[in-house]
Amino acid sequence: MISLFLDTSSSKMIVGIYKDTEELYLVTEDNDNDLSEKLLPTIKKAFEYASLSLSDIDRIYVVNGPGSFTGIRIGCTVAKTIAWSLKKEIIPISELELLASTDTNGKKKIVLIDARRDFVYAGIYDKDLNVLVDDSYITLESILLQKDEETVLISQDSFEFETMLPKPNIPFIIEKHKNDQSVNPHSLNPNYLKKTEAEEKHDSSCG
Repeated sequence: MISLFLDTSSSKMIVGIYKDTEELYLVTEDNDNDLSEKLLPTIKKAFEYASLSLSDIDRIYVVNGPGSFTGIRIGCTVAKTIAWSLKKEIIPISELELLASTDTNGKKKIVLIDARRDFVYAGIYDKDLNVLVDDSYITLESILLQKDEETVLISQDSFEFETMLPKPNIPFIIEKHKNDQSVNPHSLNPNYLKKTEAEEKHDSSCG
């Protein structure tokens, strides 16, 4: 099974190619304003390095949020286009679950993404990536109340308290989701976990 792994929803852009869980190519770069211009060339470079073509892949794992609205939209659009045009399987992955794949020596994990204004995107997972608390858009104060001595906080963002930097274990994610049912590319949508600013303004004006 040859898989393409894409993550453009966080501060890091990840492009990887895997044979089952064996890494054939992996690049992690800063996710900046040039994402729309560099994602496709990066994917092309990945396949050239692995001596493969897009038609060789069996499925695509794409992180569909939460995180950067623009980054999620770009990554999902590229993944959907490839999956639809080449008739490949596509599997959505949570950014919070990806970050939670970090090894914490068996401890529970609270994963945080700064959503500003004292809100975060957060989820709680056990060592096997079983969901203990569903991913949600929540106040920072509320999620921190659920921390205990057996819990590690994981985040790429800066807070006024100590967090562990994530080291995503992509092979673990692929192994966990290898039997997932592929979704229809047209039905794959970004998982923002909150309304966009435009939607919030629209709802406010309607209210």
